[in-house]
Amino acid sequence: MAETGGGARPVGDLEDRLILTDAGTGLAAALDRLEGHCRSGGFSTEAVLDLRLVAEEVLTNIAKYAFVGPPGPVELRISIHGGSTALEFRDGGRAFDPLSQPPPDLEGPAQTRAPGGMGLLLVRTVVDEASYRREGGTNVLRVVKHRCRP
Repeated sequence: MAETGGGARPVGDLEDRLILTDAGTGLAAALDRLEGHCRSGGFSTEAVLDLRLVAEEVLTNIAKYAFVGPPGPVELRISIHGGSTALEFRDGGRAFDPLSQPPPDLEGPAQTRAPGGMGLLLVRTVVDEASYRREGGTNVLRVVKHRCRP
């Protein structure tokens, strides 16, 4: 994982940018770095774990589904300002707006439901804002969690 960003900043005010050179590797280090930023910002354990889970879900799905052939690079931008944390995921994979997908059907027994969609449901449940846009050949998914401070 190639990383840039950082530098000394006041607690709770941070911008960082991580590049995972292969969306399929470097996940643990990226998640640990995100968690460290949130913890040093004084966020609640629940908020830290929520954001880590969201990042893991999004990065895993990018690695599995965004690229034809081997996984490509993914950029994760982390912004912590005041009581909000924003995560922005950028990848050059196939165009895909995860927010336009219908919620999963939760009726009936689990074994009869269509697969997929639970991760997106989790993301939507945990964050306060989510947006998607396509910039040229890049997918940009941005999620924001407010009220992160205990």
